[in-house]
This record gives sequence, structure tokens and C-alpha cells, in this order.
Amino acid sequence: MFKIILCSLLLLVSSAPANSEKVKEGENHFAKANAYTVKVKNRVKYPFIKDKKGSFSGAGFLIDKKLGWIVTNAHVSSRNPESLEIAFKGGKFIEAKLHYIDPLLDLAVIKIATENVPNKAQVAKLDCENKPTIGSPAGAFGHPYSLSFSGTRGIISGEKYKWGRVWVQTDAPINRGNSGGPLISLNSGKVVGISSATLSKKRSEGLGFAVPMIHACKVIKLLKNGGDPSPSYIPVGFAYDDDNESELVAAVIYKKLPSLWPLQVGDRLVALASNPKQEFENQATLIHALRGVKGKVDVIIERSEKKMTLSITSEPRSNLMKRVGVHVSGVVIASDTYRDDEEMNPNGLPMIHDVASASIGSAAGINAYDLVISVDGNPTEDIPKLCRYLKNAESAKKKVKLITKANKWSYRSRSMYSSHQIKVKDVKLVGPQVPKGCG
Repeated sequence: MFKIILCSLLLLVSSAPANSEKVKEGENHFAKANAYTVKVKNRVKYPFIKDKKGSFSGAGFLIDKKLGWIVTNAHVSSRNPESLEIAFKGGKFIEAKLHYIDPLLDLAVIKIATENVPNKAQVAKLDCENKPTIGSPAGAFGHPYSLSFSGTRGIISGEKYKWGRVWVQTDAPINRGNSGGPLISLNSGKVVGISSATLSKKRSEGLGFAVPMIHACKVIKLLKNGGDPSPSYIPVGFAYDDDNESELVAAVIYKKLPSLWPLQVGDRLVALASNPKQEFENQATLIHALRGVKGKVDVIIERSEKKMTLSITSEPRSNLMKRVGVHVSGVVIASDTYRDDEEMNPNGLPMIHDVASASIGSAAGINAYDLVISVDGNPTEDIPKLCRYLKNAESAKKKVKLITKANKWSYRSRSMYSSHQIKVKDVKLVGPQVPKGCG
């Protein structure tokens, strides 16, 4: 018995230096993160969907010194910032500009003037080739609760398909202020993800999510090569089985999107014909495979238990950087295309993206997510034209009447219509790259 205890003690002692080296290596990776991680803060005045009005902050990290490119979350930069600034450790906040926003991933690329990149700043090493190993040590680096340039550690606990996207799951604490910062492999020191979200601390513990770097890297590479990284239109609605989440079975085929696919209801989308062994695990992996592809693509499908090859068309969605909306009386109105528009919005009506609290629009009972059918009986699909009409009404100090449509139950109907009369104020086009005035 004494010999067994002695041998166990010797094993513990002999393994201590190795464990100590691993801890020091992890600390070294955190120290290096100080040189590429930044603070990000923004102010949002006219938010589009998924954003809110106000001031917000988070983290980001430098990925290209020559271009002045920094990666962060889309919810950290916002999709239409009024102002955007970043700061390296020990430096002052400097102006940044939004360069790219992804419609699927919680990912944004922002840029600063290259002369504002400090000499001591380093570019983060990205793991663009490998999925992080489950159980491997990982660290989230950022500014949790204003504790600037802080690291937390844990492990990679899985890869999850949630909210229509693929995430790296980790139990390394991701708190407010960590969003947009690097999730670092404490083995290699490479960034394996962009810290994004955590489930409610009241309901869970150790459930954090990060954008996989292998997906983000493809976006970055396409941008650098002058390509369009926008995800493709997917003119198919898929049926999901909770007991078998790794199949893409067509439930509905849409006919009015820019790309048409010759699929039938019940077909299973299997893989790209050029890479048959890499089967689609979910819709997100399908979108990832089609990024950067424009035109005909051969895919393998399964129909009536037989596999065959079909040609589909890959057409990138419109770039969110080119989105244009109109602001009037605290209300932001903009067009936004959805896969099922031919069912839910066949006339392509613009949608109310935001209604500011205590605004004229809010007092009139206007609600976000409703569709705008008409303004004083005039069509609303042409946003610059709508802006000019509202601007004229503002100059004439006239009120206008908005007719809106909501997806709510009414008598024998799934739609409810409302009329709102509002005083017209502060009319302007809004968006990341809009011209002044009404275009």
C-alpha cells in the first residue's frame, strides 16, 4: 500500500512541471492578446433591425495592420453606427468606419486609418483551417464589465447549431464587454472564434458561444480578394427533425427569389458535387459552402432514396452596407428581403425597423416589424421617393397617414391593419453609405 501511495505522489510531482508549463503558456497567450485586442464603442441613432438606439461597447481584434482591419461582432459595431471608435491598450479612442456587416454571422469588419495603428500593435494569429478540439483549453479576452483587457479561461465544450448558425461553445466566461473579442486556443495561441453571446446567467452557467473562425476567415479572405462574401439566397425552406438535425429536407420551394433551385418537396440536399464526402450538416454549412460562389453549382441530392446531381444557382444577397432606410418622426423604415416574402410579403412592402421610445411614431402606436402599406395612399416601395414625399410634407408642416400591416390574428384573418396619423419631423435617408438629404 505504501508503495502505491509513493508512486502516486511521484507521478503527481513529475507531472507538476508540465502542468506549470501549460499554465505559463496560457498566460503568455493572454499577454500577447493585449497587443491585438481593442476596445470598441459606438453610438446608434437610427437603428436597423437587430440593433438598438443608444451607446454600446465591446471588444475587437486586429487582423490586418496594412489595411487597418479589425474584426468584431455585428452587434458590437451595430449595423448603422452614428459614430464608431476603437482604442488599443494604452491608447486613446480613434475614429473607425464600418467596412462589412454579415447578414448571417454575428460578424463585422471595421477599419481605421493605417497611420493610427500603433507600432507595437500585433496582428492576431487566426486558426482558419481547424475546428477547435472539444475539451481543449480556451480563453476569452476582452473587457468584461469594464475590466479592460482581461482574460477568462475554460474549455471548448462543443460545436452547436443554434439560432440558424454554427457556434463554438465554451465554458470560458463571456460577459458583457467580451463580445467581439478573441476566443483563444490556449494550446496554440491562435484565435478560434469571436466571442459573441452567453445564455442567461439566471438559467445557466458556462454556456458561451463564439463565431467559428473557420467561417469568419472565409468572409475575410473574400473581402481581401475583392469578392462578395454575402451569403447566397436559399430559395428553399427546410423541415427539421429534433431527433435528426443533420439532414436538409426540402419542405417548400420558393419561386420568386433571385435564384431558383430545381428541387422538389421531400428532396434531401446532401453535398456539393465537388466535395461529396463533406455532407451538409445544417443550413449554416450549406451557406458557408456557397459563400463567394456566383452562378451554377452542382449539388448532390437524394430523391425517393436515390442520389442524383442537380445544378443550382448561387446568387449572393444584397450587401447590408448598401441598405437604405428613411427616418421620420422616430420611425426607421427600410426594405428587407426574406426567403418567404412570396407568402408573407408578396408586394415587397418596406418594414418598420425601429420605433424610438417617446417619439411621435411611438405615441401614434406604430410598432416595429410591421409592414408599411401606404403613406397618404401613396406606395412605399421606393425608399428615396418616399423620403422626398415625407420631406415635402415636413416643409409644408402637414401630417401624414400611414397604413400598416401586422401579422396578428383578427376576424378570420392572420393580418391586422392599422392607421396612424403623425406629424412629420426629422426626415432623412439613413444607412451606412447613404447620400445626404433624400437622394
